[in-house]
Amino acid sequence: MMGLLGRLFTMVACVGLLAGFAPVSARAETPAATLEHLLKTDQPAPDRFTSSFLAAVPAAEVGRLIAGLRAQYGALQAIEPKADGGFRIRLERAAIPASITLDGTGRIAGLWFGAPEIAGEINDHAATIRALPGETALLVLSDGREVIARNADTPFAVGSAAKLAILAALDEAISAGRLAWDTVVPLDAAWKSLPTGQLQDWPAGTPVTVATLANLMISISDNTATDALIALVGRDAVEDVTATDAPFLTTREFFTLKTETNAKLRETWKTADTEARRATVKQIAGALLPTAISPNATHSVEWFLTARELCALLDRTAALPAVSINPGVADAPRCRRVAYKGGSEIGVLNLSTRLVGHDGRVHCVVASWNDDDALDDERLMTPYRAILQRLAEPDEG
Repeated sequence: MMGLLGRLFTMVACVGLLAGFAPVSARAETPAATLEHLLKTDQPAPDRFTSSFLAAVPAAEVGRLIAGLRAQYGALQAIEPKADGGFRIRLERAAIPASITLDGTGRIAGLWFGAPEIAGEINDHAATIRALPGETALLVLSDGREVIARNADTPFAVGSAAKLAILAALDEAISAGRLAWDTVVPLDAAWKSLPTGQLQDWPAGTPVTVATLANLMISISDNTATDALIALVGRDAVEDVTATDAPFLTTREFFTLKTETNAKLRETWKTADTEARRATVKQIAGALLPTAISPNATHSVEWFLTARELCALLDRTAALPAVSINPGVADAPRCRRVAYKGGSEIGVLNLSTRLVGHDGRVHCVVASWNDDDALDDERLMTPYRAILQRLAEPDEG
C-alpha cells in the first residue's frame, strides 16, 4: 500500500542491521560529510559502500531514494547533528532524521532514514488531508479546544480503531468489579480469529490474563484477543459505549461476512436495520473461520465511529497501559505521553492519537480516510505525522 519512496525507506532502514564491515582503502570523510555527499550526488558510486551493504541494497536503490527525497522535498539546506549520534537532514520542505555508520576505512556500512517531518503549519497539512480522494474526516483538539474539525461528527469506517470501545467497556467492567486485570482465562478455541495478531496460533486452553488480552488487542491489534474480550465483557456492554455500531461485530463475524460465500448477506447488511443485522449475526454463528475474504468486499461491513467519538474514547482510556505501548506514527520521545490506536483495511484508514506535550498541553488528532479503492497509507500518514509534530513541539520548524 506504500508508494516507491515508502518502500525504499523501509528497505534502507533495514541496512543498519544487515550490513557488515569490509576493509577498503581509507577515506578521510566524517559521517556528516558522507551524508552531504550522498544528498548532493546524482548517483552514489558503489565503492562508497561495503560489500555487505550492497548485498542488501544496491547503490542504485540508494540513488533512487535520494533523488525521490530531493524531488519531493527540495534541495539540501543543512545537516544537523543530534544528541543521540544521528542527524537531522534539513531539506527545503522537510526535515528527515537519519543515521549513518562508516567502517574503519570510510565506506558506508549502515544507513537509515526516518519518516520525513514536513514543513508547514497545521492548516497546511489539514488541507493536504482534505484534498485526498474519497472522503476524509479530521479533528484536532488542543486542551479540549477545537483547532480543526472536518466531518468530525460523521461516522466513518475506522477498522480496528473501534477496539478502543472494547477497551473502554472492559475498563468499566473492571471498575465495577466484574473482571480484574489479573483475571486469568483459558484461551477458548471459539475466540480464534484471523491475523493480525499472535493468539490465533496459541494452543486452545492457554491461560492468559485480561491485561494481556487488552495489551495485545490495542498494541498489535490482535483479533483473537479482541473477540476474547467481547465475549468476556459482553457485546451489549460494548454497544453501550458505541451505539452506532449495533450489533458490534466480533472480528470473526466481520471476516465471515467478508467472504465470497456471504456476498448476498453482505448486500442485505448494507441496508438492514439493527434487528435484521442481529438476525444475520445469529445466522452466521458457528460458521467455520474463513481462510480468506473476498476482494470484492467493500467497507460496507465495518465498524463506524466519528472522529469526535474516537477522541472521547482516547480520553476515557488514556491512563491505561494498553494505549501507550504502540505510539503509532507519533515521535514518542517528543511527548510526555502518547495514546494511540489506528485501523486499516482495503479502502479504510484511521489514525487516532492523544498526546501530552512536554509543555503539559493535551492534544487529540483523529484522521479517517475512506475510499472505494486501496489507499496509499503514506498520503495520510505524512501530513498527519506533521500535525503531531507541530503540536508536540510548536516552535520547531
